[in-house]
Order: sequence, then C-alpha cells, then structure tokens
Amino acid sequence: MKKYALFLVTSLSFFTGFAQSTTDKTSNQDVAVISTPAAIELPKVKASVPDAKFTKIKIIESYERVLEKGYITEAMLTKVADYRFFDGDLITAAKWYSQLFEYCPEELEAVYFYRYAKSLESIDQIEKAKEMMAIYQIKKT
Repeated sequence: MKKYALFLVTSLSFFTGFAQSTTDKTSNQDVAVISTPAAIELPKVKASVPDAKFTKIKIIESYERVLEKGYITEAMLTKVADYRFFDGDLITAAKWYSQLFEYCPEELEAVYFYRYAKSLESIDQIEKAKEMMAIYQIKKT
C-alpha cells in the first residue's frame, strides 16, 4: 500500500508540474510576442525578379526580329516604334513608324502622326515631317 500511495503522489506531482510548465512557456511566448514584436525576426528572402529593363530590351529585340521576317501586326509595330522613340533612337523609330503608316495609316491616333513627324525630322525628311505634323494638327481636334 505504501508503494501505491508513493506512486500516486509522485504521478500527481509529475502531471501537475508538467501542466504548469507548459502554460508558463505558452504565456511567456505570448507576452514576448505582444510586448516586443521586434524580437521576432522573419527570414529575409530576396525576390528573384529579373531586371525590368533587360527583359524589356529582349522583348523589343524579339519583336524587331519577327517584324523583319515579315510577320507584321499593328500592336508590334506601335510597341517597337514607341520604345525606340522614347529611348531616343529616332532613326530606328522613323523606320518602324514608316512601316506602321504603310500598314494602317487611317486607323492611327493623332499622337502617332506627331511622333512620326519628330522622328522624320531626325533623318532630315523635313517635307514629309511637315505633312505629318499638319495631319496631326487636324486629327488632334
């Protein structure tokens, strides 16, 4: 009987001690999280995003290769010509704008006439640039 009583006392103290230690750990963690959120450090993950300019140049170069092979769409012509225009390469922009105007001159917005006129000025085609600027003036209103 002494063995049974001793076993009962030790097992009760064990379970009571175990329960207190787990609640203490949980409450300490909760207090630490609430009181000092800076103590929790999240792992730093570097995003693997490619450089946007590098990707864009590759896309434009791919579009140019496709256009040179003869597969022409209005969307590709406008993207390539606009990219070259805003990049400052007006000579190449004039080449692509001229193809754009051969492909679909009536459907274009007024801004394309302005951009084409400015790129024509860069390759010394002043008369054609004046014509495009006059059409731009008419279309913009």
